[in-house]
Amino acid sequence: MELSCPISVERVNENVIRIIAFIVALIVITCIVFSNYWAIVFLILDFALRAFTNGRFSILKFVAINVAKQLSLKSKMTDLAPKKFAAMLGFIFCLIITATFLLNFYNLTIIFSAVMALFALLESLFAICVGCYVYTAMQMITKSSKA
Repeated sequence: MELSCPISVERVNENVIRIIAFIVALIVITCIVFSNYWAIVFLILDFALRAFTNGRFSILKFVAINVAKQLSLKSKMTDLAPKKFAAMLGFIFCLIITATFLLNFYNLTIIFSAVMALFALLESLFAICVGCYVYTAMQMITKSSKA
């Protein structure tokens, strides 16, 4: 299976994306540990800003840019489209986590939160974009349904 990702001409600093993913993982893990999922509402808003706009008002993006500057990390440019797609998936995951929490499905809340934390850690620590795997699977399903 060849991995396929959405593409665009816009570029973004991969180090900033990886820092954002690490912060997301820390927030989600904190929510799990303290059984308090209200910070997920913040993530819904931040993911929405990064997925559906240019992310100019994203607090996590602002923090990550400043962390990258403080650490003197060199810019490593990568395609923006897969990162926007992953942010959209993060947005959807946060909506699901919030819904399961509000409906008192705590086991599902923990499961979805753990999966989200895992995906964020894969991006931040190993530069593995699970969004690309999801996108590839969606493409394969779409192609097989047309055949």
